[in-house]
Amino acid sequence: MHPTSHPGEPPYGFGEPSGWPRPARPGPPSTLGPPPEKTGTPGLDGLRRRVTRLDRSLITVNAVCFAALVLLAGAAPGLLATEIVGRVNLGLLLCAALGVVSLCTSIRYDRRYSREVDPEADRIRTRHEERAAATATAAEERAAARRWSGW
Repeated sequence: MHPTSHPGEPPYGFGEPSGWPRPARPGPPSTLGPPPEKTGTPGLDGLRRRVTRLDRSLITVNAVCFAALVLLAGAAPGLLATEIVGRVNLGLLLCAALGVVSLCTSIRYDRRYSREVDPEADRIRTRHEERAAATATAAEERAAARRWSGW
């Protein structure tokens, strides 16, 4: 392998019509400064925190119920095999209850999300669209002024 070629590339001059080495690969992206989505967006951090809090509460409730059921199945399998009505046992009822808990937490999550997060996201979106429209209008006015400035 030629010293100017990179691993996984053909050697120098192979397949290049000019015979010159390929241009250097771009380096890793710069890590200076905050990520672009966090700059200049007031309210977005608060919205992220609110969504994270809602996600954590949903995950916590469902994970605790599931873990309790799994631990109970491992620690006391005979207890879960106890028949309640006919062939319906306690384990089946607890699994059904886990499904109901999952459904209820999902419905509550959706309602809270619609009540708390969606209006804030709409306000942020509207503010962003208004700024973009104002910027576009100002740019058009500047372009029109430059166009006719020589007259």
